[in-house]
Amino acid sequence: MPFTCSLCPANFPKTFSSKNSLSIHERNAHPNSKIIPHSRCLTSPSLYDICQFKNSFIIQLKARLQFHRSEPRVKTLKMEPFSEGLFIILFYNESTFRYSPAQRKYTCKFEGGQGYEQLGILLGNKNWGSKKRRTGTCAYVLMQNAQQTYHVTFCWKERVYKELDMSLRCGSMHFEFNIDVRDFVEENHDENQARNLN
Repeated sequence: MPFTCSLCPANFPKTFSSKNSLSIHERNAHPNSKIIPHSRCLTSPSLYDICQFKNSFIIQLKARLQFHRSEPRVKTLKMEPFSEGLFIILFYNESTFRYSPAQRKYTCKFEGGQGYEQLGILLGNKNWGSKKRRTGTCAYVLMQNAQQTYHVTFCWKERVYKELDMSLRCGSMHFEFNIDVRDFVEENHDENQARNLN
């Protein structure tokens, strides 16, 4: 069965013998594509759905911000089922939004301190990626330090589950990120009082 590129002009269709060769063509010929050929078939999420996602995402992410000390490490947050339309509404206007029809896969990346701030605006919470203890220890999503810049990636992909004679197509969203832990020393309360008295 031939595989046709849905991103090429309809009057000059390009077909391929396998899905893998189609994916390679997409990466080479349409590396930054945001075209979603089936967009008219998708259902737009409600404002309630969008708000629920933002709250759920932040709560689940903070639950994964542990205070164990080690080198910065990559973790993944998975949310499933996840609406395709919701992913598009959330990230389509971002410059790094990409869609691959061959893979049925969407991606969107945020990089460095600017990316962290942009996600804070998108999620409506500037502290979306950090969790503090009363001692001043903070576990957080690492996106920039003195040595290098890091990025986080949101990825949506359709998964197919099969059980006997049943099958289920389900949208799955993965969020990949790095965690780091640091101590932030707060000034002693008595020292503050003494300074104010002077």
